[in-house]
Amino acid sequence: MEPVVSMDAKPEELTQSFAPVSAEAFRSAMGHFLTGVTIVTTRCGAGNPYGLTVSSFNSVSLDPPLILWSLDLGNDRATLFRDSAGFTVNVLPAGCEEMIRTFAAPDAERFANTAWHWGPTGQPVLADAIASFECRLWAEYPGGDHAIFVGEVMNIATRDGEAAAYFKGRLGTYPT
Repeated sequence: MEPVVSMDAKPEELTQSFAPVSAEAFRSAMGHFLTGVTIVTTRCGAGNPYGLTVSSFNSVSLDPPLILWSLDLGNDRATLFRDSAGFTVNVLPAGCEEMIRTFAAPDAERFANTAWHWGPTGQPVLADAIASFECRLWAEYPGGDHAIFVGEVMNIATRDGEAAAYFKGRLGTYPT
């Protein structure tokens, strides 16, 4: 049975020891949180675009305008984001499920059938995005088994559309 803790409990009353939360239980519980779906893109040292699907995206600050996203430390492409001049967070609309899966797949040719262009900051921007945030890398922080990338937003583009959403392991739509 899970421990029950009163919301009125004082810190000194919380002496009960808790078993560690398993990764499976944590993942399942987080699946109950509706998230948008993004593809984070960057320009590699060779000048080629690279990108991957990310659902861990959030605003951090309005002044200066900062956003964050996180990447599993097991991802062997993390250095592409560390070594680049920046990145773009592309918020995906509904109907882009195939693109979302392509950018999530290992070793997929991500840009072959994807409409995109170089943005004003020199980073790849996806044409289908309902919002794009071109950023320069502000900071990177450790976050357990993930790296947390914070970007200073240098350019924004938006358009109307229904947002792609991720909930309980399934892609769906959140109407605007």
